[in-house]
Formats: sequence, structure tokens, C-alpha cells
Amino acid sequence: MKTRLSLLLAVLAATALVPATAHEPPAIPSPSPRLADLAPPADGASERKVTPIGQYGATRVMQLQLKAGTAMPAHSAPERVLVVVLAGRGSFGFGTGQVALHERQVLHMAPGEAHSVKAETDLDLLLVRIDEATSD
Repeated sequence: MKTRLSLLLAVLAATALVPATAHEPPAIPSPSPRLADLAPPADGASERKVTPIGQYGATRVMQLQLKAGTAMPAHSAPERVLVVVLAGRGSFGFGTGQVALHERQVLHMAPGEAHSVKAETDLDLLLVRIDEATSD
């Protein structure tokens, strides 16, 4: 019985050495404004806006906002990309096919996969770019 109590006390003493901050969640950055809340620029030149949200190791998160009627021609990213549609409607082109975009949809692109985007309404996207070349 004395051995079990000694072992329990040793375990409790060891766990007390872990700093409390090691268990706190990371700070969440304040959300960037939505496209509908932004005043249009006087010259009308800004039809798309990219806002960095944060970088977490080999993963970068950014918000892409496109005004209705804006199109981004085919391009590719060297990283794996997840696209989360936060608001709006549009279409996403992969090769020769098109995918209709709607709120709360999630798309996945492999590294180097060509894609294009067209906004039918104001479109608000969250992009998660995962650089697997530098991942653990």
C-alpha cells in the first residue's frame, strides 16, 4: 500500500512541473471584414482582396474575397489547398470541368492542380495552403 501511495505522489509531483500555458489554446486572430461590409473603393479597382489570417507551421490560412462578376484565370499553387466557401455563389474550374460553388462547401486541390474561380455573387473564400514539402 505504501508503494502505491509513493508512486501516486511521484506521478502527481511530475505532472505539477508542466507549465499551465502548455495547455492553453492558441490565440485566435480577429476575423477580417466580409466583402459585403467593405466600402467600394472610389476608383472601383479592387475587385478582389486577399487577407492573410495566419501561419501555423507549414500551413498558411488566408481569406479571398471576390466581388460579383470577378474572375480569376486558371492558375496553380505548389501546395495542397483546401477551399472553404464562407459566403456567396460562383464556379470553380478544374481542367475542363466546372463545379458550382455555394456556402459551406469544401474543395480540395492537389499540389500543382490548375484551377480558376468566377464569382456570380460576392464570394468569400477561406484558403488553407498546406506545404507538404516542409511538413513533418
